[in-house]
Amino acid sequence: MEGKALLFETRIEKGIEDTRALSLRPFIVQFMVELNEDIENETARNNLTRNVNSLAQIGFSAAVIYDRNNNVLSQVGTFSSSENPVIPLDGERNVKLIWDNTFILQTTVNVFYQGHKIGKISTEVKLPNLTRSFMDIRSAGSSAELLICAKLPHSYPALACLIRDSSAVRFSHISMSSDRNEISPKELALSGKSGVVSALDYRNIPVIEAFTSLPTLGLLMTLKLNQEELFMPVNDRLKDIILYLVAMIFAEILLLNWFIRKLISSEKEARQTKIKAEEYSTELAKKEKELRERLKEMTCLYEIRRAMELEGSIDGVCQKILKYLDAALQSPDTSASEIVINDKRYVSSDNNKKRLIEADSSNIIEIFKPARLSERKVIFNSFVQSDIYIDHENKGYIRVYYEQDVPDSRIEEQKLIDAIASDLESWIEFRRLEEALVSMAEGQVHKIGQELHDNIGQQIAAVAFQAGALELQASDVNIPRTQLTELAASIVQQTQDLVINIKQLSKVLLPFELEANGLITALQTLATRVSATYNINCQFENDLGEEDLGSMIALSLYRVAQEAVNNAISHGKAKYILISLGTSEVEKKMIHLMIRDDGYGFDESHIKNNFFSGMGIKIMHYRAKQLNGKLTILKRNESGIEVHFMVPLDQGENA
Repeated sequence: MEGKALLFETRIEKGIEDTRALSLRPFIVQFMVELNEDIENETARNNLTRNVNSLAQIGFSAAVIYDRNNNVLSQVGTFSSSENPVIPLDGERNVKLIWDNTFILQTTVNVFYQGHKIGKISTEVKLPNLTRSFMDIRSAGSSAELLICAKLPHSYPALACLIRDSSAVRFSHISMSSDRNEISPKELALSGKSGVVSALDYRNIPVIEAFTSLPTLGLLMTLKLNQEELFMPVNDRLKDIILYLVAMIFAEILLLNWFIRKLISSEKEARQTKIKAEEYSTELAKKEKELRERLKEMTCLYEIRRAMELEGSIDGVCQKILKYLDAALQSPDTSASEIVINDKRYVSSDNNKKRLIEADSSNIIEIFKPARLSERKVIFNSFVQSDIYIDHENKGYIRVYYEQDVPDSRIEEQKLIDAIASDLESWIEFRRLEEALVSMAEGQVHKIGQELHDNIGQQIAAVAFQAGALELQASDVNIPRTQLTELAASIVQQTQDLVINIKQLSKVLLPFELEANGLITALQTLATRVSATYNINCQFENDLGEEDLGSMIALSLYRVAQEAVNNAISHGKAKYILISLGTSEVEKKMIHLMIRDDGYGFDESHIKNNFFSGMGIKIMHYRAKQLNGKLTILKRNESGIEVHFMVPLDQGENA
């Protein structure tokens, strides 16, 4: 039903828009203007006729053009008979849906020139798709009827309806209900609603009627089926169902009798079942306790990660970690926590716990002192520890001390502090990277400012000085013209040099090719420039097509490619580099940038020497994290490395 309504609405609106487009064709309007001025203008009439005749080739079955006095200027095709059933689609009757064994859309549009009406165009177009959809109702049932109706003017309280039943198509005027207490489905459809109701149709027969509206056309559509036909299968099967229910009830009685005797004879089994149930209850209580502990740990991790997003200092983060970690411990009264990082020591804020771990100072933060294990063993029997690594170096640890050794709690709390230590490592590395990026940005700004002052500023001053000299010499008639020409040429040359310097400076902020021509052209230009500059084979392959990427995604992809290519040249001494851009084979919504080279690659010595801790690689990881993406660096079996940078295509506000 909804599909039929959508088909009618789209096809009819297209037909109307096609006729309106004809009224705006410049040649048709021009010839109509000429014929309005001179009805005997044969040249204009012939040109108009040639344009009208061409309409039959673009789908119009008939078309006629009138001048402002309703005289026919040109016509092609034969219009349908006025005796055919007509459904008006608007109050002025300018658009009509006609039935002549097929649907025909008749549209009349006024033609205006410079605000004045110069005539009108009437067209007819056959709608075979609507006809097939209207005629195809056999699958609904033998009593099914499909109605397409339009409301007549207010003086006629009725609907003009075209009715399709199982045998024929007929046209009828159906009166509106006079009973205001009972609203018919057609009235509901006229009010813009859709649905399915049980009602009496115009034949006073009970039916199930589905209705919907086509508000843009002023039409409504209903599909109904007699209730008798709809419920006939249910009535036919009702007797069988009753017999089946009787048999089921009898079988249930027999089964219940057997079950009761079985219960009576298995009292012993019931007692055993009760014992097992108690065991299960105990086990369930234990599981519930474990779940509560896991919930505390999850809450602890959530609060710590949220605090890491808000806190800017490591002191504040460590204090928050100790606060939430102490609350998440299974035995908070008989355990204490401690963080040592970068020669600083952080302990629990609770005074009793400070006493337990022998903190000499009343402050939470104190300069790290060697742990007094000999004294601590008197109080604590055991502890769990997770080391903190920054740039592959051990910078400290997180410990939880216990007065009593509880193996079960140690296993789970070891996992907890491992997760906290990992989050703290990531937070510290991220903060260091942010500080490095800020420092690099400030250095870049300083460099650009110095360049503007020392170079570009001096060039502008020189151009201004020479321009002033040219102005003075131009007013002196005794100065030779060749001298003025040389001075002007010098100004032009210095201005061109200044433009080149400014362009080079702007590329530091944003690559010109990326801003002007997009990512694909920028990467191709990068490959071409690298090949020419370093005398190596650098190629670019694009499998992404002309996908419209956001500016942040495009800039990040370009910078990662630029950094990877520079690393391949400077560190890998590569002679062949391939830059490939496409989508991930596994996830089509991921953009996949790959840079492959045949350089030296890396081995275990590079990992030990923090090869992957350089600022360039950290910035690439930072860009991946900012775009919810992933950066992977792989060693190739032959030689060289592969850098894979994948980010989601849909970035929302980040794009």
